[in-house]
Amino acid sequence: MFYEIRTEHARAGLGAELAQYMDETVIPLHQEMGMTVVGSFTAVGDDDTFVWIRRFEDAADRERVLAAVHGHPRCGAVADTVSALAGRAASTVRLEPTPGSGLR
Repeated sequence: MFYEIRTEHARAGLGAELAQYMDETVIPLHQEMGMTVVGSFTAVGDDDTFVWIRRFEDAADRERVLAAVHGHPRCGAVADTVSALAGRAASTVRLEPTPGSGLR
């Protein structure tokens, strides 16, 4: 099992709109396709940064879920809207819980 922390950066002043779109459209689409989203957040002191944490059982699970999302008929329109709201490229950090982590 591993987690990914994905950080999205909105265009200046569009952080609230990006956060709402992520919570109401992007994340639900991913969840419909089988992704586990652990949480979503806005960054304190940076209104234009949105962070979401997603969990996968293994690399095959990640590939399966992302292929399902990217193959979904709504994906193109969703990606276009995120691109219109985004100010720069998103970043992803992959994390593996340690043996003593409560997130195992």
